[in-house]
Amino acid sequence: MDVSVVGAGGVVGRQIAIALAGARILPPTSRLQLVGRSDGPSSALLPGLAADLADAHAEELPHLDLAFQSEDILGDVIVIAAGETVAPGSRARERADLAAANESVIDNIARAIARNGHGEELVLVLTNPVEAAVGWCCRHLDPRRVIGLGAYLDTMRFRQEIALDLGVRRQRVQGLVLGEHGPRMVPCWSTVSVHGFAGEHGRQRLAALAAAGDPSVAEAAALVRSTLERDGAAAAFRLIDAWGPALRTVIRPMATQLSGARTPVGTAESVVRLLRTLLDGGRVMAAAQVQVAGEFLGLRGVVGAPVVLSLAGLDRIMDWELSATERAAVTAGLWDGR
Repeated sequence: MDVSVVGAGGVVGRQIAIALAGARILPPTSRLQLVGRSDGPSSALLPGLAADLADAHAEELPHLDLAFQSEDILGDVIVIAAGETVAPGSRARERADLAAANESVIDNIARAIARNGHGEELVLVLTNPVEAAVGWCCRHLDPRRVIGLGAYLDTMRFRQEIALDLGVRRQRVQGLVLGEHGPRMVPCWSTVSVHGFAGEHGRQRLAALAAAGDPSVAEAAALVRSTLERDGAAAAFRLIDAWGPALRTVIRPMATQLSGARTPVGTAESVVRLLRTLLDGGRVMAAAQVQVAGEFLGLRGVVGAPVVLSLAGLDRIMDWELSATERAAVTAGLWDGR
């Protein structure tokens, strides 16, 4: 099984390549392809990255392949992390600007995969706005094989935030973040359950977390920005720690971006965990940005939805029963090509 990381010269793509090499989920008989651009910084960076990976993992490293043209992408699994990155604390206008900058990049990559691939690639999309990037890929590729990982990453963060407040491991927490990947993401409390908290006391603790008297996302974002500028990053993160799990899920990554650290390590480790399960032949019930045609809430377009994933892509899209408020918020995050 060969894996291509498109945009391997960028901050996130590079960390994914490093994590894949270190996780040893690809045998030496497989190929790890690092894809960059011949006219960009990656033309110099990727050969050096390949040499560094070989120094670190020579005995177990899969065959390393460098590519600088979209036509040369050859992976059975293709992780797309190319394009311009989202500005910290993005607003709608900035998302629109990002979409304008990235559409031709992703469209060209998808065209090349459709033209030169074998037709059964699993395409995992990280480029933002992820809903739009999935839609652009689906113009040329089988929609059931194009998976946007924004909602998947948000879901892992939501589960971790709940686990922190309850003092349990994340593996015990179920729950989904649906809709748009960004400030309008929807942590859905109606989907949350925690092993060991099914009794009355456990349900009360979960209800208390869901009912946290937090400010709005916009208010919280403004508070974090002002605190960071006035008192520094440590104070901003202390402020975030006092809020409930749902708001922390939205705001903590924004604060990490604003602090300059960004989120490549968490993103890469989540991608590797997902690939470990899929490459072993397993299935994953999660949330992801996918193209829907009425299967979920009757929506048509691209949206973060509850899905079951396998190495073949979408095993199924689930029409989850959400609260009326959650349904409205998820629907507001639908990308319909406009």
